[in-house]
Amino acid sequence: MTSRLALDGPRRGPNDRGSVAAEFAIIAPLLLVLLFIMVTLASIFFDQLHIQSAARDAARVGSVAITDACTVAQNALSNNDIGTLTCLVVEDCSSGAVKMSLSAAHSYSIPLLGDRDVTLSATSSFVCPQ
Repeated sequence: MTSRLALDGPRRGPNDRGSVAAEFAIIAPLLLVLLFIMVTLASIFFDQLHIQSAARDAARVGSVAITDACTVAQNALSNNDIGTLTCLVVEDCSSGAVKMSLSAAHSYSIPLLGDRDVTLSATSSFVCPQ
């Protein structure tokens, strides 16, 4: 009885020992760097979502009491390490809507690639009550 080899399967001879380990040794560092970059980008995206939420909250509160708007934004971001927060009132209720702008500069560390500075920003508007 004869056995048939799969036509599309890998064919390795006696001289191929260790080639899989060598190929993995070449690819593994690249995969690790890619993994670290993905985790760092997810962290940046998460921080951006927090800044956008704080800008919305600040604009909502600013439509009623403009002096409390930046305090609300700072309190909303106090538990997050996003760096130095800059809060700016772009427009007040005299134009019919409050427009708030937040920005924060933060340094993210990526293993094997070093530190990278990223500036996150968000702007939000809210209509003032009549």
